[in-house]
Amino acid sequence: MSIIELENKLHELRERLRSLNIEINEKQSEINQYISKRDSIHVEIKNASQELKKLNQELSEYRERIGKLREQLQEKKKILEEKRMLYLEVKKELRTLRSVKDNVEEIQERLERLDWLLQTKPLPKDDEKRISGEVEKLQNELQFAKRKKEYAYRIEELRIEIKNLKEEIQKIREEIEKSREEASPKLLEPRTSLREKIKMLKEKADQWHSKYLEAKNKLQMLEAEKILLSSQIVELQNIIRKYREEENSKKVLELKEKLKNQAKAKLNSGKKLTFEELKILVEDDEWKA
Repeated sequence: MSIIELENKLHELRERLRSLNIEINEKQSEINQYISKRDSIHVEIKNASQELKKLNQELSEYRERIGKLREQLQEKKKILEEKRMLYLEVKKELRTLRSVKDNVEEIQERLERLDWLLQTKPLPKDDEKRISGEVEKLQNELQFAKRKKEYAYRIEELRIEIKNLKEEIQKIREEIEKSREEASPKLLEPRTSLREKIKMLKEKADQWHSKYLEAKNKLQMLEAEKILLSSQIVELQNIIRKYREEENSKKVLELKEKLKNQAKAKLNSGKKLTFEELKILVEDDEWKA
């Protein structure tokens, strides 16, 4: 290959290197854009994730509160069932006393009169015995009447307790339902939206990251080509330099030979030699000849 062909080849390689440097810079700029877009989305994901974490914490508090309300509800239901059972038992006992008169005050008043009569007046033996029998009978009646009154009072008391428990249970149920209704628009719906947003953002970030990896791979290939091309340029420059050195040496030799011939011709013709001509003849050992 001639020196001109070598120089043309070197020019082509240098042009390719300049073009390659432009491609590398453009590819690096492209990579920086992909990184910037990916990292920007990562910031959005981080912010959305923090917001989601906050919503999850609030939702956890709602669920904990609802859980406690449910525990209260179950406890109240248990107490209500116990009260109902007790109510039925007392009512059953009261039913056994339905024939008993519940005029406690009248019986007490009659007993007091008879007791006063026994204590203050001398009575015939038969009358005293009859009155004592009546007292004993009235005492039994009083005992059953009091029991009936106590059962009736207890039933009314249980009825009120059952009514209050039902109201409390209803309030707890309403509070549970209210908490659920509040949680849905305030927490559940935003949480679903945030999850969808995070999923979408991750897909976008993955796309930019994929483009970044693709561009990075391309950049590595360009840089590898640049290294190879730079090596080829250095190698070709060395070849051209050696070629030129050889050509210069050849020209020097040709010039020297020309001067030597001229000096020999002058010497043969008896003409005076210059210092350079004399020097050439001496160096090549032509003087003696």
